[in-house]
Amino acid sequence: MLLDNFYTLLSSESPNSITWTIRVKLNPEHAIYQGHFPEHPVVPGVCLLQLIKECAEDIRRHKLQYTQVSSCKFLSVVNPVNTPCLSVTLTLKDTEEGKLQLQAEGTVKAEGAVTTEGTTEAKETAENECFIKLKAVLTSTKI
Repeated sequence: MLLDNFYTLLSSESPNSITWTIRVKLNPEHAIYQGHFPEHPVVPGVCLLQLIKECAEDIRRHKLQYTQVSSCKFLSVVNPVNTPCLSVTLTLKDTEEGKLQLQAEGTVKAEGAVTTEGTTEAKETAENECFIKLKAVLTSTKI
């Protein structure tokens, strides 16, 4: 589980019974960035997939696992130092087979460029830019 170590849940809102908007803040000091990559940290794609799954688990209140990923597009690099705040919109629908269809779209929620020692660094992902689009099927697992 990545929650509280890799990221912190900021808010969760649901305008209807199948759609949620989740806001999280990444921990740019997490040890994973020492290897991915120390000078220019990048959130690994597998961590984004895990983060989305954990958000779905929080909504559904039980453990889930991916059983099919029909489409996954990583659209831009997420740097946890420059753009630590993310917003993920999840749509979760139950299927007749007892599975859960998931659609997710993640966007960066930045507060502008990061200033370091009097210079302004370019961001990899601009505010409100989409960084992932995902369509998947999940099933419940036993703990």
